[in-house]
Amino acid sequence: MDGPPAAASGHRYFFADPVRFACLAAGGMLLFIPEMPFHVTLLAVAAIQAAPVAMLWRSLSPGWSGRWGRRAREAVAVSELAMDFARLSACTVAGALLLVRHFNGAEVARPLGILLAGVCLLPDIRLCRWLLSGDLLERSRRLRAGWFFRDPASLGALMAGAVACLVDPVSLSFLTASLAFLQANAFLVFLDKHLSEVQARRFAGWAGLLLEAEGRRLAACLAALALVPLRAGLGDRVAWYGAGALAALVVVPDLCRGAWMALRAVAGLFRAAPARPTTMVVLPRG
Repeated sequence: MDGPPAAASGHRYFFADPVRFACLAAGGMLLFIPEMPFHVTLLAVAAIQAAPVAMLWRSLSPGWSGRWGRRAREAVAVSELAMDFARLSACTVAGALLLVRHFNGAEVARPLGILLAGVCLLPDIRLCRWLLSGDLLERSRRLRAGWFFRDPASLGALMAGAVACLVDPVSLSFLTASLAFLQANAFLVFLDKHLSEVQARRFAGWAGLLLEAEGRRLAACLAALALVPLRAGLGDRVAWYGAGALAALVVVPDLCRGAWMALRAVAGLFRAAPARPTTMVVLPRG
C-alpha cells in the first residue's frame, strides 16, 4: 500500500477492479452458456473466492488506514470499507448464481444476474463524488462532521438492506446458502480487517461499533448482511423490523446531531452580545 494519499482512496472502475470484473465475467458465463462444463464451474468458484484475496492485498497488518496520516485516515477507511462491502456483496450474488445454475436452471438465474450487474456497476456511478470533495483531507473532514447521505458505506448498507427485504424468496434462499457456505472465509476476513481498525479508536472492543462513527458504518454493513439469513429463517416481518433498526442506526445519530445544532443556533439568537469595551483618551492640560 505504498503511494500518495490520493491513490489510497482512489476509485477504480469495474474493469480495473479484478474482483468485480471477475464476478461479471463469471455471471456472464453462468447466464449464457447452456451447459455447465467442469472448467466453467472452476472459473466461477475462483471468481467468487477473490474477495478475501483483494482485502488482504490492500491491508496486511493492523493500522493500514493511518499510513497516510491521521487527517486522511477517515477517507481511506470509509473508501476501503465501501469497496470491500461491494466486493463481498458481488461475490455473494455470483455464488448464489452458481448454485442456481446447478440446482434450478437458467431461467431462475436471471433475477440474480440483474442483481449482480447492479452490485458491480453501482459503485461506478459514484453519487457521493458529487457531494464530497476530491481532496483527501477535505473529504476526511466532511466524513467526520458530515451527514449519512455523504457516506458511501452507509448508503451501500441501506441499499443492501433494502435488497435483502425485497428480493424474491427463491433468490433469497440461494443468497443465504452462498453467504453461509461460499463466503464464510471472506466474511471473516472482512470482519477482522475493519474491526481491528475500529478497535484502535477511542472506544475499544464492541462498544466502538455504536460509539464511533467508523464503528457504526461497519455495524450497518454487518447488519445488512445479517438481514439475508434473518429473512430466510424468520420471515419478512422480522426482516423489515431489522431493516428499520438498520435505518435507525444510520439516520438517528445524524438526526440527534442536527437537533443539537439547531438548539445551539436558536440559543445563540437570544444570547446577549457582550458590550464593546470603551477606550477613553485622557489628554494632558495645558
